Amino acid sequence: MITAYSFGASTAAGSMDDEGGFIARLDRYFQDTNAGSAINHGFGGETTDVMIERLPGVIDDMRSRSNPIALVTLGINDVPRIVDEKPEIRVPLERHSKSLAELLAKTSEIGQVIYLTQYPVDYVARSLDPELTREYVTLGAKTARAAGIDVIDIFGMITPERFGEFIYEDGLHFNNRGHLFICNQIIKYLNRGARS
Repeated sequence: MITAYSFGASTAAGSMDDEGGFIARLDRYFQDTNAGSAINHGFGGETTDVMIERLPGVIDDMRSRSNPIALVTLGINDVPRIVDEKPEIRVPLERHSKSLAELLAKTSEIGQVIYLTQYPVDYVARSLDPELTREYVTLGAKTARAAGIDVIDIFGMITPERFGEFIYEDGLHFNNRGHLFICNQIIKYLNRGARS
């Protein structure tokens, strides 16, 4: 039996989805197929600095569960804004990579890890530099692959058409359809692994 758990910021927490986000949808799928369960360890607004601080508690919780699979999805809270109301919480690119490497190493000590990349947002509305945001996304995927972690490239899958369909009106979070899309990508990934 699988015990998947989301770890990260608002996407991992299921923000803006009235069905509980991709992790709640995944839990229902596992329950319906007698495959296991899925647990929400996401928390909106977190940077990797905060995630590192609370990781030991998550590891303690998951260590006792059967076949834990970490679904790590960070969000873009680390990325500096052009006009930034909270510059003190942003995480420089190099430290972002080091923190992610530590998160992936510690979660992989107790089970399988899958890294889901960040995703496009409304850069103008969110006061983000698209190129700088892509640098964080690219470095995150590179860091995960260098650690031997499989990557589901959500960023690369969100075309302009899908953006309009999957991103909530705030230009920052996934909506219900977006969370369903993420859940389906995870299920496809797990089913491919089960067949191989």
